[in-house]
Amino acid sequence: MRSTAKEKNEKGFHGSFGRTGDPFPTLLAGSVNYFSFWYEGEEKEGFIRQLTPLECERLMGLPEGWTALGYKDEAISDYARYKAIGNAIAVPCAEYIMAGIAEVL
Repeated sequence: MRSTAKEKNEKGFHGSFGRTGDPFPTLLAGSVNYFSFWYEGEEKEGFIRQLTPLECERLMGLPEGWTALGYKDEAISDYARYKAIGNAIAVPCAEYIMAGIAEVL
């Protein structure tokens, strides 16, 4: 995705990532540097930017700042936050699964 954006290959970018308004792809822990999307209204110019840890938390249904502090309230690096978020399950998905289990039981 990033290489197609650098090459200004709009067709390749959209083929690997999607257009504004499309569902956001899965956040992966193994590629913490590649959370990017097209700026609204600037798709023809090919601008992308990296999502912040806060935006990733929101996408996963986590409370704001959920990954900001660690043990003894020390600040967590953005890299570690991206990795933790990428290793998590989205809260709405977990709630849906648990509600199904509760219904069966």
